[in-house]
Amino acid sequence: MKNKLQDYTESEFLQLLLASEELDFSDDDLDYLVIFFNEKINHPKGSALLTHPTMLGIEDSSEAIIEELKRWYKEQGKLCFKDSM
Repeated sequence: MKNKLQDYTESEFLQLLLASEELDFSDDDLDYLVIFFNEKINHPKGSALLTHPTMLGIEDSSEAIIEELKRWYKEQGKLCFKDSM
């Protein structure tokens, strides 16, 4: 994984989220992704975006998580993905 969300293009991060839904995505990789959400993504809901999106009022899909990240980062006046400059 990269050091921060802004090191990913939107497409790259979407592919990572989609891969996390596959059966062959290891528990270690999933744990690391949860840690990445908690430590590297500044969204106040952290890994709950990944693990419990519907409890946050977000559709349970990788695309909806991406849209929520983009919405929140834009609201904060921050760059979300490296290709959103």
